[in-house]
Amino acid sequence: MKLERVDLHGLSLDEAMEKARINLNWCISNGVEVLDIIHGKGYHSNRNFSVIKKEIRKYLNENFVLKEAGYRVIPGESDFPVALTFDEGHTLVVLRGREKEYIGGKKQQEKNRLIYSNEGRRQRKEEKNFKARKRNKKR
Repeated sequence: MKLERVDLHGLSLDEAMEKARINLNWCISNGVEVLDIIHGKGYHSNRNFSVIKKEIRKYLNENFVLKEAGYRVIPGESDFPVALTFDEGHTLVVLRGREKEYIGGKKQQEKNRLIYSNEGRRQRKEEKNFKARKRNKKR
């Protein structure tokens, strides 16, 4: 999966919007499957609120070219598999159909699939219970 990142930390709103627009157009024209826009959570802003995050997401959701090219905007805090390693300081622009895939190479995708699957959760719970029983026997 082709992934590109654009970091908007330390930029003014106008600079961030311009940088995001340029990178977005480049990604669309070069077939990038996921664009990770890093705008931050807003903890370092004067108002403790991410103005850039709000404006970037508004711009992306209203961007007709983005939708025409087959992309979807996914907040980093969403439950989609593609966003599992991200948080609210990120916004992802993802090629439609890739939302349910994990980021990374084949090995990483398999690892994530196991970690986040029901089977993986069940295995971890069994291991935890086994270790707890073993600890209790030693006492």
